[in-house]
Amino acid sequence: MKKLYTLILALSTAVVFAQIPDAFAYQAIAFNSSGAPVANGNVSVRISILNNSVNGTNLYTETHSKTTNSKGLVNLNIGQGTPVSGAFSGINWSVNSKFIKVEMDPAGGSNYTNVGTNQLMSVPYAMVAQKIDVSSPNSSIGDDIIEGKSSNYYFLDKFDRKIYAFNSKTGIWSSKLYNEGYSNNNIVPAITASNGNVIFTDKYERTVNIFNSKTGTWSSQLYNVWYYNNGLLSPDVVTLDNGNAMFIDKHDHKVYTFNYISGEWSGKDFNIGYPNNNIAPTVIYSGSNFAFVDKFEHNIKVFNSKTMEWKTQEFSLGYFYNNGGLGNPEITVSNGNFLFTDKYDHKVYVFNSKTGNWVAQEFNVEYFNNNMSTPTTLVSETK
Repeated sequence: MKKLYTLILALSTAVVFAQIPDAFAYQAIAFNSSGAPVANGNVSVRISILNNSVNGTNLYTETHSKTTNSKGLVNLNIGQGTPVSGAFSGINWSVNSKFIKVEMDPAGGSNYTNVGTNQLMSVPYAMVAQKIDVSSPNSSIGDDIIEGKSSNYYFLDKFDRKIYAFNSKTGIWSSKLYNEGYSNNNIVPAITASNGNVIFTDKYERTVNIFNSKTGTWSSQLYNVWYYNNGLLSPDVVTLDNGNAMFIDKHDHKVYTFNYISGEWSGKDFNIGYPNNNIAPTVIYSGSNFAFVDKFEHNIKVFNSKTMEWKTQEFSLGYFYNNGGLGNPEITVSNGNFLFTDKYDHKVYVFNSKTGNWVAQEFNVEYFNNNMSTPTTLVSETK
């Protein structure tokens, strides 16, 4: 079963225009049962607005058919879906608390599964804050919003073989030279951008290069020469919306992560059993943190972007030897945290993004004695 992990719940227009908007923006990431994003998949989402409690009266329900992007991200506007019951325009946001119930069918049909109900906080209530008139000459709200954002610019100079990036916070241009192999073959490197950062891979120099909008500097990470020797291949770089990035170098058997805050790269080894079997571990994401399971080392490694440290937690060898070998416990994610249940050691492990440490809680051995069952672990997210 696929899961939906809420990232952002945001009203996109209420503080920009004087009139009350008829929708607010909602973003979420769809994860599969292994905790990996459902990339480029068709999903159906059903949204319900409940009154006063998680079990309150259903005021309005609508459905959306969406396609996730390469990171599993779903974008939709609540209030602009296909109505099922009620009227969005008839909701009185000023009376009682409102809760949003999210259901999803990962197959894109109508077999919905409830993935959570959460209280709508301050943002949706801006829909009734008509007294805020940003069109007034005395109001600075619109200017404050614009001042809080930045727009970095970049371009490629194919004759100088440089990529230039402009940092709007510092007002300074910065450049990165790329290898002449590109111009000799009448080609240029591909450039991507994420959260103000500018990213490109130099296949001839074997580097992943990132211009960090936070520090205003370029930072590079070298990868294994195997990629160059095999048709100028390169590892796939994954970027998160917060500006962090990562790639797997399967021949150096390392996972490299780029931290947007510090502007630094960090690498973590995985077992040589992966490249020896021509495979690589799967990296999963939670908030701004990364993690991967090393089945050969029977452990889970987490990179905490706040502390810039990797933390490792072993799981039982029972997973390695049973169920066909090289098994691992299922990992769930929430707000930068990671959780798994070790049915052999009868323990629940949590990586806490606040402290940067793993913490374990043992449960009764009778679960193990009864067909290695486990207790059900649920999550209660703070707002």
